[in-house]
Amino acid sequence: MASVLPPKPRILLVQCGPDRRHVDRETEDFDPERGLVKRATMTPLACATLAALTPDDFSVDIWDEELHGQLRADTELADYDIVGVSVMYSALTYQARFLGGLFRDRGATVVAGGPAVSAAPEDYRGFFDALFVNEAERTWPRFLSDWLGGEYAPEYRQLDKPSLSESPLPRWDAIAADLPRYAWGSVQTTRGCPFDCSFCDVIYLYGRKQRHKPVERVLDEVRTHAALGAEGVFFADDEFIGDAAYAKEVLAGLVPLNRALPRPLRFFTQVTMNLSRDAALLEGMADANFYTVVLGIESFDPAALKEAQKHQNVRADLVGDLLRIQAHGIGPRGSFIVGFDQDTPAVFDSLHANIQRTHLPWVVVAPLQAPRGTKLWTRLRAEGRLATPRKTHAKDRGAIVLNVMPLGMTRPQLLEGFRDLVERLSTWDAACERIRGFIAGIQRPPQVKEPEWPEAVTDRFLREATAAWALTPAERQALGDTLAEVRRTAPAMLPRAVFFLARNQNERRRHERLFTDFDAVLAAERLGDLVPDTQPVYVPATFATAMRDVFPDLFVRLSRDLPDRRDVPEASRDVLVDFVARWGEGFQMLQPQHHEFLRELCDREVAARGGHPGRMEDAEEQALRSQARRTGLLEALLKDVRDELASWGP
Repeated sequence: MASVLPPKPRILLVQCGPDRRHVDRETEDFDPERGLVKRATMTPLACATLAALTPDDFSVDIWDEELHGQLRADTELADYDIVGVSVMYSALTYQARFLGGLFRDRGATVVAGGPAVSAAPEDYRGFFDALFVNEAERTWPRFLSDWLGGEYAPEYRQLDKPSLSESPLPRWDAIAADLPRYAWGSVQTTRGCPFDCSFCDVIYLYGRKQRHKPVERVLDEVRTHAALGAEGVFFADDEFIGDAAYAKEVLAGLVPLNRALPRPLRFFTQVTMNLSRDAALLEGMADANFYTVVLGIESFDPAALKEAQKHQNVRADLVGDLLRIQAHGIGPRGSFIVGFDQDTPAVFDSLHANIQRTHLPWVVVAPLQAPRGTKLWTRLRAEGRLATPRKTHAKDRGAIVLNVMPLGMTRPQLLEGFRDLVERLSTWDAACERIRGFIAGIQRPPQVKEPEWPEAVTDRFLREATAAWALTPAERQALGDTLAEVRRTAPAMLPRAVFFLARNQNERRRHERLFTDFDAVLAAERLGDLVPDTQPVYVPATFATAMRDVFPDLFVRLSRDLPDRRDVPEASRDVLVDFVARWGEGFQMLQPQHHEFLRELCDREVAARGGHPGRMEDAEEQALRSQARRTGLLEALLKDVRDELASWGP
């Protein structure tokens, strides 16, 4: 008799997403053949990568909640042995926890990871069987091996930063049928960011030193998207041009690749204002067909930019730099923040005027928030300026919830000014004025040939947009006049003009959702019933600063004395945890007794791991010191120390 193989264990990977009833989470695009279409925003890169990291001993399915809807108790699904939940941002914590309970009740082993989990693992402990902190190229296969062996850890942490050559080609075949239903495919070329904005936690999650995926691998992933019917690709990098030489290599491959396609892909990514200062980069991105880039402008006020540690923008002529980028046909998605210490109620009129005169075709504004663990959070926590309303409208997870106490205005003034500003920016008159200015300012059109749009195509767009977006006669006239002007002056740019008109409609819908319960939010703010943030500052800022000088000594000592240098990251973490637990928030500066204590902790770790004090040549020691400064390991360790101490409780 032929033997029957046992069934493979089944894994479900869930991209945690918002309620599909939240219309701002859908992207509306116009296709010249199909008309207006609604799509999910972006393919689930994390889940597709985990699927590729999964051995053939398992079968894998992917469920993207943004596309298919949130999983509920009555959702009909097969039985799964393991469920992995990927959580991108903290607003999804409630849904992620629900999924943990739902699938535990069904008998599955339920695990979670992603940027939100890595940023604050304490928010997820107890809701899942295991957590993944930081990147998972090494820890996911280790967990699966442990699971097959019958015993796995409650937490898997990747401390040092793996090379992106270790990250496999994502399993896009697992969602191939759905890929055309996304506005953007996703490809990652780098991880890490060389900048250190005070409100951002990217360097703690992915490091300050960028790591690069081999260029040919990037091009293979783009070809895969084109073959599967994608119309655009988002390069999921925090700073696509952080290493300009590498970015130019990628662009040198993208330009001929895209020109050879029957219909060129459009691209989208995140960059800094440094793009404006490199003519070769600008031309390469334009000719590769980058329709848009996320630009973290934040403010036109140099004092506010210094406060945010946005130093790359302080020395710039922001208006001139923005117009230079747009002159190449690249339409920035300009991101701004209101509520910096420098901001007064006058900032709203000033920002509106600057945005309109720079002709930004896509604009996003947000009130200042201080994510936990960032430099901004640490500073405001020390100043007693972090608080949230006691009533935060938990039923509406899209509501605005401030956690910052501004200096130059009250919280109600900040919220009211914010609402007024975004409503003024998103009127069709204001948006059309900016889009016409953007098109008129193009001096070097992208050297990429897209299908020409006859008048019948733009007529169809105008007809369908009028019905779908409930345009008034005056609004329809504004859109029609804009398209007529573009057809007369730059007909090849019609697809871009329509693209940005659709982006403005998406922003209008997002604002509609955001301001649904705005009066209730304002009423709660005016009551002034705020709950101070008393979360301890587990790692004093002074300690983090001091470690930048001392860490190379620890790194050399542990590298020299441990029997296996692969243990250096974990041994370093244990040393720093014990040091901070001993000296606490009161640490001010390194004293001789601190140096001695650190050496003792290193020797204890070495002995516990079977090592012993050794000797090292000067050249090797200098090489290790240089490595310690280059790796970005310290940033990861400081975050890991915070996470470890937070897990101990108050």
